[in-house]
Amino acid sequence: MGFKKFVEAGRVAYINYGEDYGKICVVVEVINGSKVLVDGPTLGVKRQPISLRRLIMTEFHVPVSKGVKTHHLEEEIKKYKLADKWSETKLAKKLATHEKRSKLNDFERFQVMVYKRQRAYMVNKAMAQAKVKGKAPKGKPAKGKKCCLACY
Repeated sequence: MGFKKFVEAGRVAYINYGEDYGKICVVVEVINGSKVLVDGPTLGVKRQPISLRRLIMTEFHVPVSKGVKTHHLEEEIKKYKLADKWSETKLAKKLATHEKRSKLNDFERFQVMVYKRQRAYMVNKAMAQAKVKGKAPKGKPAKGKKCCLACY
């Protein structure tokens, strides 16, 4: 399994800094070793040069040629169904969760804390019951025998 997220025309990237933070865009052309020209007509990103430090390359690649015009790129993005594919990624789900959590008020954060405690209590209780049912004998196991699943 080799590296798959090369900086190339058509590569979809996530903007991690600046005024377009949180948006995805498509690399249209590589300017030099540290800057690329990006565009995202349906994604809310204007055509602009941007530093590679501000981008996270994704595994998606829209099939376009180098220096593609905005209206052709828009057609290809719709044909590729980029918004749907992006919303299914782990990063997009994580960002959505973070956004949702940041909008909670004080009482809702308190409720989350209480629910986490209740869940941890129930998990610990179930683990204790399972440990009692499958209780390992005390002392050293007989020669050639293992004392628990972790010893296998």
